[in-house]
Amino acid sequence: MSRLQTLAAPLNALLTATLALGLAACGGAPLAPVDRSKLPAPAAEEAPWTPPPVTTWTLPNGIEVWLVEQRQAPLVAMELVLPRGAATDPAGKAGLTDLMVDLLDEGAGDKDALALGEALQRLATDYTATTSTDGITVSMELLADKLDPSLALLADILLRPRLTAEEFERRKAQRLAQALAAEADPDSARTVVVRRALYGKGYGAWPAGGLRSTLEPITHGDVKAQYAALIKPQGATLVVVGAVDKATLTPVLERHLGEWTGAATLTPMAVEAEAPAPALYLVHFPGATQSAIGVARRIEGHDAAGDAVFPGTVFNWGLAGTFTSRLNLNLREEKGYTYGARGGLYRWRGAGMYMLGAAVKADTTLASLQETLKELAGMFGDKPLTADEREQALGNLLLSFPGRFEQLAAVAGQYAGVRLEGHDAEWFRKWPQSLAKVTLAEARAEAKRLTDPKGFAIVVAGDAAKLREPLKALGLPIVDCDAQGRLVPVESSPPPPAEGTETPDAPEEPAQ
Repeated sequence: MSRLQTLAAPLNALLTATLALGLAACGGAPLAPVDRSKLPAPAAEEAPWTPPPVTTWTLPNGIEVWLVEQRQAPLVAMELVLPRGAATDPAGKAGLTDLMVDLLDEGAGDKDALALGEALQRLATDYTATTSTDGITVSMELLADKLDPSLALLADILLRPRLTAEEFERRKAQRLAQALAAEADPDSARTVVVRRALYGKGYGAWPAGGLRSTLEPITHGDVKAQYAALIKPQGATLVVVGAVDKATLTPVLERHLGEWTGAATLTPMAVEAEAPAPALYLVHFPGATQSAIGVARRIEGHDAAGDAVFPGTVFNWGLAGTFTSRLNLNLREEKGYTYGARGGLYRWRGAGMYMLGAAVKADTTLASLQETLKELAGMFGDKPLTADEREQALGNLLLSFPGRFEQLAAVAGQYAGVRLEGHDAEWFRKWPQSLAKVTLAEARAEAKRLTDPKGFAIVVAGDAAKLREPLKALGLPIVDCDAQGRLVPVESSPPPPAEGTETPDAPEEPAQ
């Protein structure tokens, strides 16, 4: 035995004894002695990871509670999901619901905006609220022992917001300025025009935050009416994650939210029945050195998709869903046209889109679109998803799945997200098995259904003066739009319609 081994032996014995005593003092079993004369054997295979269990019940006022009890920290994360969102905005006033939600905490109960913010800070409670196409999500992160006073403030925000004219004017002006700034961003313009190109003026056509042209006509009275019609508890879901149990949580919820009653009286706008014929929509950004390109088609929403979401996720992983996908390896690694190209299936409850996009060097705009269409054609036809691509997709998606549940707020956000999509509390417990069951034939069939390149609309936000002639090579009619998706005249456009004839709006990315 070497001198080092001689010195190490008593130290190992001391450490082993100390650990054993410590475990015994804590009520645990002592550790078995460690045999350091041979390499350790592989650990026994553990059971597959599953998401944390959810306890559900319904309050008398109609709120369904999803509780995930986790006590690793004295914290609680909450997400209240209201089942109506931006799709209820009146025609021509997209952004109304989001503006109303933004005003909820600008003064509530007996506190003005500053006093309410200070009260939240004293409790170390974070409050946020967001609007999506299909719902409103009100979130809080708080200390477990501050549950009661934090819920008291939440009740003021939901039941007794001030919605003053002064705060309305201030926030509306800020949003108009933000919308104007967004019109100078090609990426933002591409997303806006893609949605309007696919869905016209109906469901799915508008970003939740609205556009400058739709924010301008919103009045203070509109905000108050939208609040009265939407902020109701029936059909809502409250996701609670953290160091609290049902017996503690229920009376606090009933004390602060029990008087809140009623159901939303607004319904989402309808999807326009007919998808527009494929075209190329061109948004002019003079002198732009890059072009934001999007290639997109209509797909069904969550309500109609069912289990088709799983084979779609698998095939898109191989085509455009990750760094090693075909599209990114082509446009970035092989051609050097872009820093990154991606694609995804973006769904709301009632509709959705499959979109591939990138920001590319301006002089490669046509080539980038041609390569994107070539990748679609390959997946559709002579280069279908391979067995290796399926295996890589399943491996990456399944191995990364537990990482979506690492923090309390992340867990709450995951469950709130599936509720917005219309799924139940068991969705995540079934998710790994449903994904793993996707066969190569099923993924290829879904790819065949969605990747026919002849069915896509194309949006290009770039220097139209330089791009117009080259882009004619794609053989699609060119529709000139502004950054809000409205038709704009160009020299090559036909003469204006005769007096008394209505001029059509533009065929009217991804987003909630």
